[in-house]
Amino acid sequence: MTVPRPLARLFAIFALLVSFLPLSGAGAEESKAEPITQVLELFTSQGCSSCPPADRLLTKLAKEPGVLALGYHVDYWDYIGWRDVFGSPENTERQRAYAQAFATTTIYTPQMVVNGRKGVVGSHEAKIRKLMRTTALPQGGSTPKVALSVEGDRLHITADAGELDPDAPAPVLMLVTFDDETITTIERGENSGRTIVNTRPVRDWRILGMASGEPMDIDLPFASLLKRGEPSGGGCAVILQAVTADGIPGPILAAAQMEFADP
Repeated sequence: MTVPRPLARLFAIFALLVSFLPLSGAGAEESKAEPITQVLELFTSQGCSSCPPADRLLTKLAKEPGVLALGYHVDYWDYIGWRDVFGSPENTERQRAYAQAFATTTIYTPQMVVNGRKGVVGSHEAKIRKLMRTTALPQGGSTPKVALSVEGDRLHITADAGELDPDAPAPVLMLVTFDDETITTIERGENSGRTIVNTRPVRDWRILGMASGEPMDIDLPFASLLKRGEPSGGGCAVILQAVTADGIPGPILAAAQMEFADP
């Protein structure tokens, strides 16, 4: 099967970091967190004057049961005068991919993508909650599943996409690492002088592989997920997501998250 170019590039980058190790099988415990029924991806920027209300809404929604809330900080507002401390071209790339999926010609902040299915203005709570009600991730039975656990010095990830359509592209498994809630005083740009709270700002996201008809078992060195020289904290999530033949993201099928323990 030919891997679409965007995914092929990500596979090549991630191959330098991933270790596929034998399973220890002893005393492993899966994350006991409640099942994830909602994945909220906020595309935001510390340099955007319209974003703080959406940032506050993400903080609110992140506290609700079953919600995986992620803040993808883009880099295209950096030219105004403030370089977003969490901004990255990879986050902008993911938002552009969603724009293709939603057949739109522009990207904007703040934008909330709900369960990979639709994007709306990130501060419009009523519209976001309506989408959450109508697009919640399926649970139970033979629905797709992912899980996280820690086995010694490794993070163990399992994923089962269930029965796949042989004529459709296989879903991809994605790993996201994020920081805890952070507070930043903005010194320049549109938000100069404001103190902004950002919840779950994404530190990195990587494609782990493509699902098959068999369950996936992946082990990663746990230390590779932590920031060197800084205290532990934050966490990670795995997302199983449908894609098109062109590698454009589709609906999110399953997700799980785990908090890293403080020292």
